[in-house]
Amino acid sequence: MLRWALVALMLVLVTLLLLTLLPDRRAEAPDADIHLFEARITLYPEADPDAIWTFVVPEARYDPLAETTTLLDLREGSRSEGGEVDFTIEGEEVIIDRNDDLRGDHLRAVLLADGLELDMEARQGRQVVVDQRAGRFEVPRANITGDGLDGVYEDMRIAFDFTEFEAGGPGTVGYATFEADRVGTD
Repeated sequence: MLRWALVALMLVLVTLLLLTLLPDRRAEAPDADIHLFEARITLYPEADPDAIWTFVVPEARYDPLAETTTLLDLREGSRSEGGEVDFTIEGEEVIIDRNDDLRGDHLRAVLLADGLELDMEARQGRQVVVDQRAGRFEVPRANITGDGLDGVYEDMRIAFDFTEFEAGGPGTVGYATFEADRVGTD
C-alpha cells in the first residue's frame, strides 16, 4: 500500500514538473481604457449643476483607473446654461478629470456675449484649467482679442462670464491695447 502511495506521489510530482515547463498560456489582459470614435459627449458637472457641456470629437478615451476622459482634436465644444451657449471651446487634447474640470496645454475659447477670443497656453508645467466649482478659467498665459481689445496676460483667473478678472503677480507679464472711438465735439 505504501508502495502505491509513493508511486502516485511521484506521478503527481512529475506531472507538476512537466506543467511548469510548458509555455505560459495566460490570455493577455485587454486595455482597460474605453475608446470612442466620432463621439458626441455630454457633461453635466456636479459642481456647476446649471451648466451643460457638449463635445463632438473624432476620438475620446476614458481611463477608469484614473477616472479621466481625454478628448482628442476637440473642434466642437460648448458650454450652455439655461439653454443658451455662453462660450465655445476647442483644443488638441482636453482632459476631463474626476472633478469634471477641463485641463489642457492649449485651449481656445470664444465668449459669445462679449465677442472675445481667449487663447490659453500652459507654462512651466502648469496646464490651463477650466474650474467648474469656481466657474472660471485658470490660465498660465492668455491672449485675449476682440472688440477693440488685444492683451496678453500671465497667471490669469477669469470668470466664465468675464465679470471677474485677475492676472499677474510677481514676475509676470501683462499688456493690453484698447481701441476707443473719438466722440465728436458737435
